[in-house]
This record gives sequence, C-alpha cells and structure tokens, in this order.
Amino acid sequence: MGMSIRLMLGTGMRSQELLALEPHHIEEDGSVIHIRQAVNLVKGSVHVGVPKSRDSYRDIPVPSNLRRCARELRKVDTKFIWEKRKKDTPCNPTNFRDEFRKALEKIKGVRQLTPHSCRHTYVSQMQALGVDLSTIQSIVGHADVDMTQHYLHVQGGIRQEAIRRFAEAFPIDGHSPEDPDGGACRIIPFPQVV
Repeated sequence: MGMSIRLMLGTGMRSQELLALEPHHIEEDGSVIHIRQAVNLVKGSVHVGVPKSRDSYRDIPVPSNLRRCARELRKVDTKFIWEKRKKDTPCNPTNFRDEFRKALEKIKGVRQLTPHSCRHTYVSQMQALGVDLSTIQSIVGHADVDMTQHYLHVQGGIRQEAIRRFAEAFPIDGHSPEDPDGGACRIIPFPQVV
C-alpha cells in the first residue's frame, strides 16, 4: 500500500487507473507508467474498461526517487498489480479505499484522506513548483485546463510569496516595499471625461 500511495502522490494517477495496472504497463526501469485502462464499477461489479476520457490515455513519467516503488509493484505474479479476492480480477475500489484508510490509521499524525486526495495534492504541488497548467493537465489526463484548475488548492505561503514578488516588481516611487519610510502612493488624477 505504501508504494501505491507514493506513486499516486508522485504521478497524479487516479486510483481507478492504479487498480487496472498490469505489470507490463510499467516500464522495467520504473521510469514510465502507461495508462491504457481503468477500473469501473458496474452495478457493484468490477470491470476493466477504458480510462475516463480520451486524454486519460497517457504515459506518465515517474520521478526518479519513486522508480523503485514502480519496479517493486511491477514484480507481482498476478495479472493486475492490485488483486484482492478473485484471481485475474482487479481489486474493488471500495476495498482499496478501506485498505488505504487502514494504512493511514497506522501512521500517527496523518489525517484521514481518500485515495483521490493524492491526485489533488499532486496537482497543487506541481503548481506550487511553478509547472504550467497545460503541462499538469497532460500529466494527470484532464480533458481541459478548467478541470485542472478545479484541483488546485493554493497554499497560504504560496499566496504570500506571490504578493511579495508582486510588490518587489512594482515598487512605489522607486522605493523598496520593505522600506517603511519609502514613498507613499502617488495620487494621479484621472482626466475628466466630457
């Protein structure tokens, strides 16, 4: 479970994509995960089908510090990396969520989140690192940038840093924003419109 959580946090893949992964979908060196299918629940039964959208078919680069996790998951001797009760059948998403919850309960100080929270975290962290939205969109397989923006949870520190950078870029009367006595805002009268 730990390796799966790390991969979801480090690639932004959906849990339904993780559950449909077969070992051959992961490159031998762990550098790329090929998303070609996803698990869907149909009337409570698990089925392997197409990914969520046309843009969800993708090849996700795996960060070098997580490739060991990908290689380890690839070593399973089952059809799917995550099988639970039935041979050659992927784990039910509900069972996976339960296993995910149990794993987090064992870690002191970690609040309960869902597997999908890993995806939100990934998108927010990529944005915090300055990765442009269209690149994030292509990695996580969103059909449009609006959905990617929906996933963003801008952190307070990032917002404060943005405001600081703006103030530095536009100093008042040539003075630094850190200079408390440095210039006041000039009032510029707008011309009267007749």
